[in-house]
Amino acid sequence: MTAAGQALRRRIILAVILLAAFIVLLRVAVLAGEFDTVITAATFEAARENRTVLRAFLHRMPKGGDLHTHLAGAVYAERFIAWAAQQELCVDPQRVVVPKPQCDRAGAVPVSDAMRDQQLYNWLVDTFSMRAFLPTPAVPTGHDEFFAAFDKFGAVSGTHFVDMTIDQLRRYDSENVQYVEFMESSWCPDDRDRFVKAISETTDDASKLKTLEASGLGDCVAARRNVLTVALGKIRSALACDAPKPQPGCGVTFRYIIQVNRNNPPDEVFVQTAIAAALIRAEPRVVALNFVGPEDGLVARRDYTRHMQIIRFLARCRSRCTRASSGSASFRRPTLPFTSAKPSRSLAPAVSAMASRLPSNATWKACLPRCAHGQSSSRSTSPALTSSSACAARTIRCPPISRPAYRSCCHRTMPGYPTSTSPTNTCARRATMASSIGR
Repeated sequence: MTAAGQALRRRIILAVILLAAFIVLLRVAVLAGEFDTVITAATFEAARENRTVLRAFLHRMPKGGDLHTHLAGAVYAERFIAWAAQQELCVDPQRVVVPKPQCDRAGAVPVSDAMRDQQLYNWLVDTFSMRAFLPTPAVPTGHDEFFAAFDKFGAVSGTHFVDMTIDQLRRYDSENVQYVEFMESSWCPDDRDRFVKAISETTDDASKLKTLEASGLGDCVAARRNVLTVALGKIRSALACDAPKPQPGCGVTFRYIIQVNRNNPPDEVFVQTAIAAALIRAEPRVVALNFVGPEDGLVARRDYTRHMQIIRFLARCRSRCTRASSGSASFRRPTLPFTSAKPSRSLAPAVSAMASRLPSNATWKACLPRCAHGQSSSRSTSPALTSSSACAARTIRCPPISRPAYRSCCHRTMPGYPTSTSPTNTCARRATMASSIGR
């Protein structure tokens, strides 16, 4: 081989070596950029065969949000027992916690006795939860047991709103959850009978709402807002959220959903829903309402259409609805995004607020990550929602996001409904769908 041929061969070999080195370096660079993803995926695959390791992995995994949490139903039974013992409450033979003045009932025993009686303690834990429930031919499911549990610890949960919220925020923080919406009842029990009686002689929903406004709906909503403000102040104080070193739980963004008991007479459901709707529009920290109670109950099934009519009316009520007497209960939805502290874990407040107002539908909510991904760092405010944009009641924009992304993601027709070019028809269907929360 000539000298020229040898030189050419050396050049070719060198070029191949350099190309191989470039490919290797490029691959290393790509892997370095995805190092966390690769390691996480490998760890997850390795944990699949070991449930203990898998549970630990999932416990630490960051989680976006929990959008349907019954506050009282999420607290462990052991917490209720401790709180009931501190309040010197008792439990009667029907396994229902009763206030201290009723401890003289026949067969009632102080809950504090459970701190010294393991059998009583176990009995209370089973009573306040589904632990140890075993289906039998006579009781094939835990349906009734589940719903009955809420009434059994209601005397405790009803007086520990702040404690329950703190308890859950700490737990969510330990599980690396970024956002949560707690479901809780919030209406005016002292005005309950008066409100229902006031609207009992009216026939149409507009008249019912007008009567409620004249009967003090605004004062009721203002009172509930004040109660919530005081409670949130106690929560922040207990968790030292304004201190240099806040306690675990402060980093979890949270909002509230108002519960409406569907298994009540129609006028009572209207009153509860009207209060919830007014509170949602007046209070940024209340983001939605949710019908609760057994869905297969006689009343729930019989009055389902009526319930949908109530929510459709209140969801679409804009220009017809005036401010209540105190001026605090506007039925106009607030401009988005809501005023709120910036979530500490990069969850966009506008997207969080939007999520809560979307129907409880997995496919519809699946668009949220894409909305969040398209959100820029600058914060803008979407136009006020007017009577001509009834669709905004259930399809809230993700500001600021590009118009094509908005159209393809956040303004998609609800699954299960025919596509329509008429915004009014589509919105009416969405309002109806949105009211069927939890169904």
